[in-house]
Amino acid sequence: MAKQVKSVGELDRISSLPDPILCHILSFLPTKDAVRSSVVSPRWRYLFASMPTLDFQYCLSSIYSRPGAENFKNFVDRLLFFPNHITLECFRLYECSSRDVDYLSLYGRLYGWICAALWRGVKEIDIRHRDLPVLPTLLFTSQSLMTLKLNMYEDMKVPCKVCLPNLKSLHLRNVRFVDGDSIHRLISGCLALEDLVLYLPELPKNIGKINIHSLSLKRLTLDFEMIFNINPFGFNYTFVINAPNLVCFKYVGLIAGGYCLSTMNSLEKAIIEVYRLDDEPSYDVNRESGATLLQGICSVKSLHLTIEQPETLIRMPPEPVLGFHKLLELKLKIRNEYHDWQGAWVFQFLRCAPNLETLHLDLVVPYGGFKPVPEEVPSCLLFHLNEIKIEFFEGNEHMFEMISYFLNHASVLEMLMIEAIGFEEDEELSIVKKLLGFPRISKKCRVVVL
Repeated sequence: MAKQVKSVGELDRISSLPDPILCHILSFLPTKDAVRSSVVSPRWRYLFASMPTLDFQYCLSSIYSRPGAENFKNFVDRLLFFPNHITLECFRLYECSSRDVDYLSLYGRLYGWICAALWRGVKEIDIRHRDLPVLPTLLFTSQSLMTLKLNMYEDMKVPCKVCLPNLKSLHLRNVRFVDGDSIHRLISGCLALEDLVLYLPELPKNIGKINIHSLSLKRLTLDFEMIFNINPFGFNYTFVINAPNLVCFKYVGLIAGGYCLSTMNSLEKAIIEVYRLDDEPSYDVNRESGATLLQGICSVKSLHLTIEQPETLIRMPPEPVLGFHKLLELKLKIRNEYHDWQGAWVFQFLRCAPNLETLHLDLVVPYGGFKPVPEEVPSCLLFHLNEIKIEFFEGNEHMFEMISYFLNHASVLEMLMIEAIGFEEDEELSIVKKLLGFPRISKKCRVVVL
């Protein structure tokens, strides 16, 4: 028995590690689990208080009583104000449910918790809480903060002075700005910003211009999808984006009143999901804005484009006005069954991308089918396109005609993939048989039905 105890003791070498290493190990656990480690032995009793990461994203869901909420608040107080002066790597707090009225009692403590985390030199703050208080001024002048993520459903009052020299990642969701100058002031004060996400339910009503200026910015997401439901009477803002070093750009929402974009020669990937309301007052202005948006990203290598009204981006009848000469991958999704020239628009866009290598299409076949494709074959089909994927294929005869066109003209095509979902086995075999019967100009082309 003595020999067995000795063997277990020899195997328990983790407790002999230095405190900083043990605290680093505990930081990978949710805070509530790290606290439970205190019962392992006296050696572990107070280690959790020195953890560099305080993660409460899974704790609030278990507080459904006033005593429970009060105990939780006192527990967080003890951790944040523990007299160990350990630098915090991360402070994370999520509101998991809005059913508990006691969450409102956290409102008064959040201000102090944010300040305490900043006093301890925190590098990342990630808070998701419906009732976030006025943010402390200290938050906007932190020298240590590198990542700030807020999901707050409240107005953000940005002070006159913003200086966040080391902030690289800024994610703001459901935040309401009081004016456009606040957005510009906040972003301009982030001197090393590389990653910006703005998921906003609404934009200020007293200005007409949103200005985003950052020479260090590499990834930008502007998501205004909610505005489609909240403000269905137009989206007349002008976006001025000066971010010449962007690598990834995502824009979701209505087509704005105007865009002024700097040249983005470093752009690798763009995701554009744009919508146009049928009752918008100026169709021509809207179309000019959409074309300007695409023109600003024409140096991109990979483009994911989702649209409802293609005509708002490129005019028909076609003469290419855009030059996507660097574009190698295009994923195109058009959700409109009422425009019969949808197919012609696809080929018009292909003419703008002479070096395209990969094409993914997700099209809703119009009621009247596609209008005839242009006689001039896009050069990318003749020389570069080697992979085509048709997503959500419905077995429609008009889509078969488009596929036949691709097989007849894509000279270097190596792979044609058809995503046929919801078909019976005999129907799928019929689709495969029909596809294999089409003549193909490329001898290397494989047709695969997924």
